[in-house]
Amino acid sequence: MLWTFFGLETAVRGLRGQQAAINTTSHNIDNANTPGYTRQRVDLAASTPIEMPSLYKTATPGQIGTGVQVEQITRLRDQFLDDQYRHQNQYLGEWNVRQDALDKISAILNEPSDSGLATVMQNFWNAWGKLGPNSDDLAARMQVKQTGIAVAQTLNQTAKQLSDLDADLQRSLQAKVTEVNSYLNQIAALNNQIAEIRQVGDQPNDLLDQRDHLVDQLSQLVDVQATESGGTYTLTIGGQTVLQNSTVTALDPNNLTVGGGELKGLLEARQDVASYRAQLDAFANGLANGKMTMKLPGDWTLVGSGGAAPTFPVDVTLADGRQFKQGDQVPADLITTTLADGTQVATIPNGATVTVNGLNGLHRLGYSLNGPGGDFFVSTDPNGGPITAATIAVAPNIVSDVGNIASALTTAPQSGTDPLTGLAGDGALAIAVNNIKDAKIDYTGLGVATPLTNGTLDDYFQAVIGGLGVQSQEAERQVANQEVLVQQLDGKRQSVSGVSIDEEMANMIRFQQAYGASARMVTAIDQMLDKLINGTGVVGL
Repeated sequence: MLWTFFGLETAVRGLRGQQAAINTTSHNIDNANTPGYTRQRVDLAASTPIEMPSLYKTATPGQIGTGVQVEQITRLRDQFLDDQYRHQNQYLGEWNVRQDALDKISAILNEPSDSGLATVMQNFWNAWGKLGPNSDDLAARMQVKQTGIAVAQTLNQTAKQLSDLDADLQRSLQAKVTEVNSYLNQIAALNNQIAEIRQVGDQPNDLLDQRDHLVDQLSQLVDVQATESGGTYTLTIGGQTVLQNSTVTALDPNNLTVGGGELKGLLEARQDVASYRAQLDAFANGLANGKMTMKLPGDWTLVGSGGAAPTFPVDVTLADGRQFKQGDQVPADLITTTLADGTQVATIPNGATVTVNGLNGLHRLGYSLNGPGGDFFVSTDPNGGPITAATIAVAPNIVSDVGNIASALTTAPQSGTDPLTGLAGDGALAIAVNNIKDAKIDYTGLGVATPLTNGTLDDYFQAVIGGLGVQSQEAERQVANQEVLVQQLDGKRQSVSGVSIDEEMANMIRFQQAYGASARMVTAIDQMLDKLINGTGVVGL
């Protein structure tokens, strides 16, 4: 049944509805540049008409509309696009970190360059080549020592820089874990607020935006998956539930299981650093002790003891094809001298092929100005560990006296107690050391995964640098691809959720006109009521 002020109430509902739409439009415009904001829309619907069917329904024909009502204010957001964006964003975060780490590794190795390890090694080989024809020249010996020290220091410095980079990555990892845990706590607090507001029937759109924006930021750090149930988010990282309602399971930086994001990138970057450190260690150990076979460029003197024939200190293949193992006695036909005290001296003819353990093994075959050669490189590890890039150093006795550099393969002892110094002018061993740059070294026994199992030192280092270059290019490609994907997905999200100023201005005019029309209806009804109230009941007065 209609009543006198029915039309006025209907018009007022129109004012309220259009006012809500204008206020929402204003809210959208104000937040057009707010990160994470989702465009909102007022859902208007016709209010319940008069009269609804019932036992006491009057005979009034039809149903009279009662105007408009605001059903809800809706966020315009596509959950599917959110999931896609977060999925791709985690890969972008992961590859960004890996690319940055690989760039830093490339800068540390500094190849190709005029000051990198390859150049320092070439200077080292050149110094040995100059010592060959000038074995008695102290200046040439000094150059061998200094370039050897440069090789060791370059390896030491490179190893230290890689260790420092690893420490930086570990600190970044801990900082990122703290950041993730902070996001989880913020999302848990929002879960509580959202649940409380929804319990009273309201829609907390702005809080939902804040929560989704935090999840978006979290997706760059880890492989987060968000599942909504009962208005709250349940989050998983690496397949493990880390947030349910308001309960947070914080990540432990010492026990991480993640499948993407910057945290995974940091873990893989640390593995990359560890891999290149190990390969550099293999290079240093291979230089000093790697198994290799090479031909000696001159005659070689072996001196026995106690009247016995000398033995081969390494595996040897003579120029005539005869082969001998380490420890075998030198055959009688090679004994050239027997000293007065019974010491036998053998001369191994030029062209013998020997199998030695690196530069150290070759250096031990020769004779210096002060006696038999010893190790050229040693380890500075106080615990007696093997030679690595971090511990390699020139032997202290060579640093203190360059006369201990072995450059000769022959000696002429007068007795078994002579110091067995190298013969003047014999630089055959120095030439042999110079030839190490062309010798193939077996890297399989060095205990680490290497890019080559067998090859020259130069081949090995080029393989390391080549592998690094391929990894860096792959990281750059992945970053470029992921940036395009993330931008495309974000563009699609913005087409749904973003605020268009042009569209909002058009809506503002539309709602303003509707509001004005409702206001005009109030005026019209007011005039009608004025006529009814003030213009009736006065006939004949």
